[in-house]
Amino acid sequence: MVIYVVLMYAFVVFVDPYGLLKQGKKRDFYVCSALCLISFSLAFALSMHWEIPSPSEPIVYLIKKLF
Repeated sequence: MVIYVVLMYAFVVFVDPYGLLKQGKKRDFYVCSALCLISFSLAFALSMHWEIPSPSEPIVYLIKKLF
C-alpha cells in the first residue's frame, strides 16, 4: 500500500505543480506544493496504519471559547 501512495504522489507532483512553475505562477506553485506535502504526509501515515489524532476536540474547544 505504501508503494502505491508514493507512486501516485510522485506522478501528481511531476504533472501538477511543474505546470504552474512553467507558467510563471510561483505563488500558486508554492501553495500547491505545501498542500501536496501535507496531503502526502497524511496519506503516508494512513497507509502505514499510524493513528492520526482527531482535530475535532481542539475545534470544539475554540468554538466554545468564542461563545
